[in-house]
Amino acid sequence: MEGFKHFSHPHDLKFHKSLEGAQLNCTGCNFPCTGTPVYSCRACKYFLHEQCFNASRSLAHPLHPDHPISLFPVATHASGSFQCDLCQKTGTGFCFSCAECGFDLHVHCAIPFPNGIKLKSHPAHALHYLSKSPYGADRSCSCDVCGTNCDENTGVYHCQCKYDAHVECVNLPETVKREDHKHVLALLHVNPYTDYECDVCRCTIVQSNCMYECKPCNYGTHVKCVTANSEKHSRRVCAICVTKFLKASKYIARNIFGVLKFIYNQSVGNMCYLANSYSF
Repeated sequence: MEGFKHFSHPHDLKFHKSLEGAQLNCTGCNFPCTGTPVYSCRACKYFLHEQCFNASRSLAHPLHPDHPISLFPVATHASGSFQCDLCQKTGTGFCFSCAECGFDLHVHCAIPFPNGIKLKSHPAHALHYLSKSPYGADRSCSCDVCGTNCDENTGVYHCQCKYDAHVECVNLPETVKREDHKHVLALLHVNPYTDYECDVCRCTIVQSNCMYECKPCNYGTHVKCVTANSEKHSRRVCAICVTKFLKASKYIARNIFGVLKFIYNQSVGNMCYLANSYSF
């Protein structure tokens, strides 16, 4: 089988139309590549998606018009990782970077932006990519998906009916799992609530914006808050947890004397232990 050279690896890579079996991750983007066309060095367990293998070594990118960005096999920072300036997530694989400006993009975030896309939150018309805000300095531009402002010099998806969306907001995950909530939250492309309080920041979610929700628990967040940390005292109690608490409360009420006796015995035991352990 013919070998292929790639600047990121010293050995020849073999092309496979599909690699089946155990889950394999692409070294370039860190996404799974099982069942897809892939270039591999089996001896080194080095795998690249076809699109990562063929990624250009240099790009003129609309998010960074001042300089071209170059493809590096690893992050250019001493930490060995980088923060993508598009999706704001940490990366450890291939990186498109402008070393002069400290601008970094995941390899999968640097691909050309599609044009004429339709969103479930705005199905009536297609949105077109613009390299900067269509309103200039005369009017602020806010994203109708997440509700936060758009930088006037940063690319945006725009509809002539003045519906706008951040580049990173046109392809949001349909579900997100938070560490502090038992269930996954589902993306609501159309927000049915007029006055919903975000369970992370405690501010109202504007009805015209999308949101994430766990409907059984009456738990929801802003799009931008779904991955943010929340203070323990500000969390709304999950309905399932409330049920468990009420069951525990009823048990305590029915067995109050037994519970008090248990607490008393534990306290006396601890006092005896302390008295025998220390000289006063």
